[in-house]
Amino acid sequence: MKAIIRNILLACLISTFALFGALGQKHSRKELALLPTGRRAAIETEANKEMLACLTVAFVAWGLCFWRCAALNRRINDEREYRRRFNEYMRSSSFNRQYR
Repeated sequence: MKAIIRNILLACLISTFALFGALGQKHSRKELALLPTGRRAAIETEANKEMLACLTVAFVAWGLCFWRCAALNRRINDEREYRRRFNEYMRSSSFNRQYR
């Protein structure tokens, strides 16, 4: 259970920094108005690429977090089922040894 919480907190941290990176690439309109048109277009396209890269990192972090949590949850459920079957077997075998 601790590993699942750790994965969620790590995904929160990564996505927070990625979202700050996506929001931090904005240039003011006054700065862009002073630049020539070709340079302005290049800056805007580069900012859009950086924003999409940061958003991609955030979504990939959450996707991997959900995938890893599902794998951990499946392993925990398998272990729980194995323990239940083992305890049931031990209970029934001790009953059979005692009364047969």
